[in-house]
Amino acid sequence: MSEQPDIDQQIQRTLHEPGQSAWRQYARLAVGGEGLGALLRYELATGALIGFPGALGLWLRRKLYPGLFAACGRGLIVGRNVTIRGAGRIRLGNNVVLDDNTVLDARGAQAEIEIGDGVLVSRNTIIRARNGRIVLGAGSDLGANCLLATDSRLEIGRDVLVAAFVYITAGGHHRYDDPSVPIIRQGFISKGGVTIGDDVWIGSHTTVLDGVSIGTGCVVGAHSLVNKPLGDRSIAWGVPAIRQRDRATPAAPPNP
Repeated sequence: MSEQPDIDQQIQRTLHEPGQSAWRQYARLAVGGEGLGALLRYELATGALIGFPGALGLWLRRKLYPGLFAACGRGLIVGRNVTIRGAGRIRLGNNVVLDDNTVLDARGAQAEIEIGDGVLVSRNTIIRARNGRIVLGAGSDLGANCLLATDSRLEIGRDVLVAAFVYITAGGHHRYDDPSVPIIRQGFISKGGVTIGDDVWIGSHTTVLDGVSIGTGCVVGAHSLVNKPLGDRSIAWGVPAIRQRDRATPAAPPNP
């Protein structure tokens, strides 16, 4: 485990640094830098098109939104009311789909979000990197109302299926050992982030905690709490999630 300073406090101090103009502070949040040109492009594109309805809105966002990101492949689809923060720290592959009301938030000088080819991010899902790195492998599918958040490292492999209402937190936990100091100012202890291998299925309403690795080919049942590593091809469920068998072992036949 490693101790980390409080990232939120660092970011708040940066955004409210004395002597800095309001537009520069806003630019750091919106585009990840202080370039006036990048900020103007961001404001024109999102201000005019963020809620534009119908096929025309989808087409216009496909044409104008790619220029907001650090890199963006072909075939981007962006739904309505998608929020993008730190656009200059976000890289998208080909044929990425960002459904309605999703949030991509790359906040802080070290933040990075990388989304591979053919990834679907379903509606109301939040992907938040605060001075950390998030990688989503090609072909993965994130269900509705998920939260992926890290202050360190969160890596998801290829062809991973994440069902609705899954919470993956790769940021450690706040320290609270000094009662004279507010918890929010004590920093946190990180266990190194979360790694999820290829071809994994995570059931709905599951929580994956910091320090966990989920091996290739795993299946995690709905409403589970994953707080310990799972080896390749494990089938696990429960609170906490326990390996029940693996995908190479056939299920027991039903009782006669």
